[in-house]
Amino acid sequence: MLWYKSWREMRTVILAGMAAMAIVCAFIVINQQTMRDHADAPITYVAYIWKAVYNSIGRDLFLILSIILGSGGLLQERAHGTAGFTLALPVSRRNIVFTRALIGYFGVIAIAAVPIAVLPLASHYIGQVYPVAQTLGFATLWAAAGALFYGFTFLLAHHLEGEYTSVLLAVPSLMLYGVLLQLPWLSRFRMLDIFDIINGEDMPFFNESQHLLTGPMPWFSLFVMVLFSFTFVVFASRRIQLRDF
Repeated sequence: MLWYKSWREMRTVILAGMAAMAIVCAFIVINQQTMRDHADAPITYVAYIWKAVYNSIGRDLFLILSIILGSGGLLQERAHGTAGFTLALPVSRRNIVFTRALIGYFGVIAIAAVPIAVLPLASHYIGQVYPVAQTLGFATLWAAAGALFYGFTFLLAHHLEGEYTSVLLAVPSLMLYGVLLQLPWLSRFRMLDIFDIINGEDMPFFNESQHLLTGPMPWFSLFVMVLFSFTFVVFASRRIQLRDF
């Protein structure tokens, strides 16, 4: 019942997010010749896909969707008058929070995985080739980074009331994080830059000339991202357990 309820509450965002990602990827591929013709310098098809999907529109859409997925919770249900029904279910508040968190993260993974199918198939349709291995690698980076963005917003949603408050706070907070990364003493630690890890830019596992993932994946950094996301969910759960409804 609880799993189904969480899915019903989040399925619109998840399915719409997957559809939006598929449309964006397909549009980028289909219009590749026009966009490459208008580029400042000649670029390969692989470089174009990286720039458009993994370093621009696709990446930004994914991060926004990850933030939106993390924005719901019991506090938002209380604003709609449905929290009483959820709390009346024969399960603990911890189970309620963790079930919603898990369903939401499955949504993050599902959206991150959309380019795995769309990019190779759409590329084949126009007579181009984009390696499936690359889509798998970037999906892994997206899933870990998306978990962190999702978990941070999830924590905010369980501390702040209001349907959009967590989103409105998460976006500028992450923008501030991007600004702080430009500080000289922080810019030396490349593995702290989630925005570069998610697309490989300036990273040792990414070949800048070929625009391909070539080196070992940053598994430790990805593990730390997921661990932080889990920690955010734990703190959200503890907050709800102490909250008076």
